[in-house]
Amino acid sequence: MLAAIWLVLGNALPAFAAEAPLSPPQPALVRVVFDPDTSSINKTAREELVAFAEDFQRRSGRLELRAYAGPPHDISSNARRLALKRALSVRRVLVSNGVKAERIHVRALGGTSDNGPQDRVDVKLFGG
Repeated sequence: MLAAIWLVLGNALPAFAAEAPLSPPQPALVRVVFDPDTSSINKTAREELVAFAEDFQRRSGRLELRAYAGPPHDISSNARRLALKRALSVRRVLVSNGVKAERIHVRALGGTSDNGPQDRVDVKLFGG
């Protein structure tokens, strides 16, 4: 039976589309990388955020926190929930170090859509 189907198809086996490679991540003002399954900011990342906040509070503009959690294209509620917790952790550090909360826009995206670290928050200029 399989041989007959194979002959009917003209000896051609179905070709499966290969997944396109993921693009590199877009640049970020600050990139905070997290351990898997956690929303805790490590000491080095916290120090970097504090220095950034102290500088940014003297500048104009708004920030966007793009938070990721999990493998590429994972938009499950668990991935988005963890991404949100991470973004709120970063936001808390920025606000406690002088950046007004109204200047920060949070986006919990779940899994990445690029080949950057899967567990991260990218701090970018809003609209940039």
